[in-house]
Amino acid sequence: MWSSEARQLRGLAWAVALAGVLALGGCTGLRPVYDDAGLTAQQVELRYATPTSRLEQVIYQELALRLGKSDGDVPVVKVVTSESSRALTSDTVTRPFDQREMTVTAAITVTAADGKVLFEGSRSQTADYNGSDQAAASRQAADEAAMRAAKLLADTIRLQILAALAR
Repeated sequence: MWSSEARQLRGLAWAVALAGVLALGGCTGLRPVYDDAGLTAQQVELRYATPTSRLEQVIYQELALRLGKSDGDVPVVKVVTSESSRALTSDTVTRPFDQREMTVTAAITVTAADGKVLFEGSRSQTADYNGSDQAAASRQAADEAAMRAAKLLADTIRLQILAALAR
């Protein structure tokens, strides 16, 4: 038989356990620590201009993925890109490859549905790559660096669009 003190302790233990279960019952479930639901959930009504290059197409696709895309009487985003490359090291030492930097620059225009320009400016991003005497490999490395820079640039443009639309 249980003594009255043992029964009270057992009842107290059950009460604490039940309170813990009820407190945790309000939780909606486990979520990742680095969840980006707040970043990607923001959808904006935008149209994008027709791309004239592969880099512009990549930027528009990244923007549509993050911000959304719409038709009709909504603000229009136009991006015109250019790319340039420069050596990061001098040519005085012979080596199997040379370090280079690819810069992608975009002229950005965000126009409201009524024709008012909400933002006009330019932004740039860079990506490093290695060039060599093999022309095909160097061109492929430069193209890949340009794509990386364009994706970084799309994120910068996304933030600029959100700021322009918030005004």
